[in-house]
Parts: sequence; C-alpha cells; structure tokens
Amino acid sequence: MRHLIAFLLVGSFTPMLGCGGPPPQPAAPKQKLTASKLTALVVDDPGIAAGLKLLRGEWLERSDGELVIEECTTQQLLAAETLTADLVIYPSRYLGTLVERDWVRTVRSSVLESDDVATQDMFPLVRDQVLRYGNRVYALTLGEPPLMLQFVSGETDATKLSWSEVPNPNSANDSQFQYPLAIAFLARSVAYAQSRSGVTTCLDPDTMEPRLAAPPFVKSLSEMLAIEQNDERPQSNAMFGWPHADAGDSGVFVALPIADEVFRPLRGSWEDNDLDRPITVFPLVGRSVSVTRATRNSASASKLMRWLVSDSIAGQLSPRSSATLWFRKSQERKATQWLPANGAEVTAASVTALLSSGDAFLLPRIPGIDEYLGSLEESIQAAAEQDQSAANVLGQVAQQWNEITDRLGRDRQRAAYRRHLGLGESAD
Repeated sequence: MRHLIAFLLVGSFTPMLGCGGPPPQPAAPKQKLTASKLTALVVDDPGIAAGLKLLRGEWLERSDGELVIEECTTQQLLAAETLTADLVIYPSRYLGTLVERDWVRTVRSSVLESDDVATQDMFPLVRDQVLRYGNRVYALTLGEPPLMLQFVSGETDATKLSWSEVPNPNSANDSQFQYPLAIAFLARSVAYAQSRSGVTTCLDPDTMEPRLAAPPFVKSLSEMLAIEQNDERPQSNAMFGWPHADAGDSGVFVALPIADEVFRPLRGSWEDNDLDRPITVFPLVGRSVSVTRATRNSASASKLMRWLVSDSIAGQLSPRSSATLWFRKSQERKATQWLPANGAEVTAASVTALLSSGDAFLLPRIPGIDEYLGSLEESIQAAAEQDQSAANVLGQVAQQWNEITDRLGRDRQRAAYRRHLGLGESAD
C-alpha cells in the first residue's frame, strides 16, 4: 500500500516524477515494456524496499527504464498534501484514505486481465473483497494475512476452543499489532454476529452512528474485561497474530474459534451457531500497490505494478515483508518462504482454507481509521484497569467516534464507509 508521495525525509514535498525517455527504436532486437524513469514509494516496509532495490537491475534490463526507490513512514504519508511518485506500496487499510484523497488511479482492465496479474489464480477473498473499494479496483496486492491464533505449545485445534478460553492480547507480546486490543475486540464481535454484513458493520452506513451498543459488541467486551479482572485467566497458549517467517520457531497458526452462539438481529435473540467455519477477519495489515494520479507515466507505472505482483517477482518480493502472505493458489506449494519452518504444513493449510472461504470481515478502510482504532484501544485498556461495565465503555467509545466523524466530515466519512462496504450512495 505505498502511494508515491514525494516528500523527503526532512519533510519537504518536492515532486519526484520521472520524465519520459526517448522513444524505442523501431528496429530494436528486443521489445521493451517501457523506457522511462519511475519512482516507487514504499511506506513502512524496509523489507520490500530492500527487495525492490535488488530488482532494479532486472527492471532496467526488461524496460530500459530506471527505477528509483523512496521510503517514508505512515505518519509522513498521512501528513502529506499530495503524492508525487509514480507507484506506492502501502498498508492496505489506507486504501480508502488514498482513494478519498484522489491520490491513486483505478487499475486498468488490461492490467487485471493480463497473464502477469492472473486474477483467477488469486484466492477468492483477496480477489473479490480485499482488492475492491467502491466496487472498483484501485490496487493490487503483495499479500493480505487473515487474523489467526498462534499456539506456542499444547492445543493446536481452534475448533476445540471457545472464545472464553482465548486470552486477551498483551501489547508486549503481540507487537505485530498497533492496536491489539481493538483488533481482538472486533474479531470476537464478528464471531458472535450472524454475518459480517449484519450487526458487525461497526457504523451505520446511512448515518455513521456507531453500532457498538449491539449485543455482539457488548458480549465481546464483557468477556475481555472479565478475563482481565478475574484472577483465573485462560490457560490457553494462543496469541493473536498472522504467520510470517519471523514469527518464531515454535507453534502453528490456526483459524479463530467458532462461537458457540450468535446473535440474530432480526429475531433479537441469541441462538446456537450453525456455522461450520469461522468468518475470515482481515485486520488489513497487508501490502497494496497502486499507481498514483500524479504520475506522468501511467502506462509505464501500470506495467511496473503488473510485473511486481506477477507470480515470479512477487515470490521474491513478498516474503521479505513481515506483513504479507502468499495470495495465489499456485503459491501454496512455496508457502514455506513466508512461514517459520516448524508447523509450516499445518499453518499453510489453515491459511489457504481461510483465504478460500466465502465470507470475510474487513477492517473499515475509511479516512482516520487509526483514530477510531486508537480511541477503542485506549478505552479498552483503561476499562481493564477499572471496574466499568462493557456497555458504559462502549458508550464512551461511541461518543469519541462521533467526534472523530464530525471533525473529518460526516458526509465524507459516510460516503467512504459505504464505498468500503460496496454499497451505493445512501438515500437522503
């Protein structure tokens, strides 16, 4: 998810767009894809940035074009007033932010239909849900990990666990997440809801009013607070996370538990859960690739993007990041490139099953998503240290979310959230 933003590390925002090179000679012995200088901005991923630098020679040989690699932090990206690079690789939860700022282009149909991109080889949830925003494709992926449980020792079958046996994240141990308690809370809430499209839409898509008072959210936080405030904690060795090569030498990753009961909003009651597999939760920590609006070489930048996500090149680039996983069915046999050696076979099967399933909950890709998550994280953390009811805590969070929404613009936030959900404009 890195969109080419041309601010330097000192904080200036100087355009870094490449200029078109000389036209190819008609009698050239080898056809080149492009002959222009391109700048790729990588946001918060030194592994991918290092991999791109190693690929510059291959791109030069392939295109006769120079590839310049720049890096920035998420804070710099969000503080910028414009993007001036040609291509950006960035955390996927900011896709909506970049689209709403009109910083990135839709992916050309010719790119989506190309053999390099091979969308039919992508896992269904990645292709049909992660890539889409507002029912259009603005980015391709270098991998999108689902939320999972890692078992360091002992029990490794999540189907034998109930959610009451899953410990809360510990910020010291769950450093993969910027907001571990908020993500764990949303995952529990999804498990207790009938489906991702029901009560687990955290905000009303017509009004942007928070829905945190709904029973699945209250039950989820009540369990989390009980775990913190009771002397007897769950004995499970499970930890929230997602697989990556540096995740440790012990343990395997498995799907989240299936809830024993779910809330049926139309009936207003709790009932036994008849689902045979959990809903896949995407915290959207993966890496997306987009062509910027600012580029003067959109055709060349599109060809570079297509090349980067191709099976052979993505297989070299994606495993360098701790925030990606394989995203193609054909890559499963190479899954060990992304995984710790111990337990790789079990983990690979679990990941493939999740990414091949039919339903998912995606963290809302709306502007200010980190503000919403940060407010939720702080409130849960504070409540865990005090004797507060879940309903009161969520009422406070709802008030804070409304303040964030009003500051960012309720109409704009509503439009962005509806696009995230794949809905049309709401009726006035």
